[in-house]
Amino acid sequence: MPLLKMYLLSSFNEFTIFRIVLIILCCLFPKLLLAQGYYNQENFGNRSMLLTGNVTGSVDDLGLTYYNPSRLALIDEPNFTINAKAYQMGSIKIENVFGRSNKLSNSTFDGIPNLVAGTFKIGGSDKHKFAYTVLTRKKSSKDVGLRREIDSEILEEFENVERFVADLKIGDSEKDEWFGLSWATKLKDNFSIGVSTFVSVYNFSGDYNLNYSRLDTETDVAVYNNEINFDQNSYGIFWKIGLAWRLSKFDLGLNIDLPYVEVYSQGEVDFKEILSGIGGGEDIFRYADWNDIESNRKEPLGIALGAGLPIGKSKIHLKVDWHGKVKEYDRLVIPVIDESGNEVSFAFKEELRSVINFGLGAEIYASEKVSFYASAGTDFSPLVSNANIFDLIAKKNRDTNFDADYYHLGFGIQLKMSWAELVLGATYSTASTEFERPIDFPDPELEIPENDDPARVTFNRWRFMVGLEIPIFGHKVKIE
Repeated sequence: MPLLKMYLLSSFNEFTIFRIVLIILCCLFPKLLLAQGYYNQENFGNRSMLLTGNVTGSVDDLGLTYYNPSRLALIDEPNFTINAKAYQMGSIKIENVFGRSNKLSNSTFDGIPNLVAGTFKIGGSDKHKFAYTVLTRKKSSKDVGLRREIDSEILEEFENVERFVADLKIGDSEKDEWFGLSWATKLKDNFSIGVSTFVSVYNFSGDYNLNYSRLDTETDVAVYNNEINFDQNSYGIFWKIGLAWRLSKFDLGLNIDLPYVEVYSQGEVDFKEILSGIGGGEDIFRYADWNDIESNRKEPLGIALGAGLPIGKSKIHLKVDWHGKVKEYDRLVIPVIDESGNEVSFAFKEELRSVINFGLGAEIYASEKVSFYASAGTDFSPLVSNANIFDLIAKKNRDTNFDADYYHLGFGIQLKMSWAELVLGATYSTASTEFERPIDFPDPELEIPENDDPARVTFNRWRFMVGLEIPIFGHKVKIE
């Protein structure tokens, strides 16, 4: 943002307000990139959630439409399932972005994605089984704002400045709704195959608005305004192909996630940069509104292998999953702005590396009425580069990728009563990483020794759920 910097230097103490804005930008970008591009952030189904998704070979609730559709043919009576409103608490802590002793933190509390699933028949045959699913695969919305007026004591240092106001807003939103149908059949008594077809309705958007206003006795009013907004829509299909074996000593399952097939895509970008009233300087007016630019979304091939090993009346759940790489591509192809020989260009690219994750779960039988659950799993970062709002703000001058590995834990209890089955539990996720400190503020009033230590960001997330199964007219209805 060279024009902004020139304006700031010409009108007021750069250290005072520029420091505030950059601290917010540096602290916000890990929060905005939280969980984007990862594969094991969300889990669906009652016990599948407590087992943190380590159920490819052993899933026994209707989360199977997502984890392994072939299991549908091996379950005697899968139930209608609704995920009730469950909640999560998340926190972010950032250290050493500004000075060794400074720590910044933020906490959030909100709902988590939902699942609705059920089974149905076509004709009178029991050989083929069918299920429908509606789930929220991704849902996040994060934003922050700052509005500040420089106080009178600072303004006294500048002869002509009477008032100065800064206003910053930045955020992003991502949502992916899946609507699916699943089919499964037994090829042998102990072997089945199944397919889930999900229609994805995807939206990814971000916005940035920065305003500076100054009132002085010579030029009256000077303003700088920079607005950037993007919106990406994609409609397409995900296919999951599952195989399941029920062997004498354990269950085995294989699930293949085929690459995303994009059917329709559309992108929009708005850009505005206005600089006026500097005095002897040159005013700037740049505006562009692209309503139908090239948009792309890519998701790689994935393969998961899982097993369920009975130990007495308890069971161990194992899973390993692999996801392929995606070569660098443009999520949005944004035209170059060329005015008076001054070009403004944007890069909105994404690249993913291949990753292998592991998971382990335990279903511990205590009695006919009580069972306990515990699980752990990895969620390694596939990000080489990630398209986000900061690519458009900083243009090509800053690397804003966030790369951290997640670790998930789950635990809970299942209570079987005469009138219902109750499942209570929680999951915990954590991730931390170091990144290059983007800002060093040379405080003019303090002698701060040179700080070469990297900045560090840490995420923690708790999720709480309650699952209830109540027999109605001879059938169990699950409320999860």
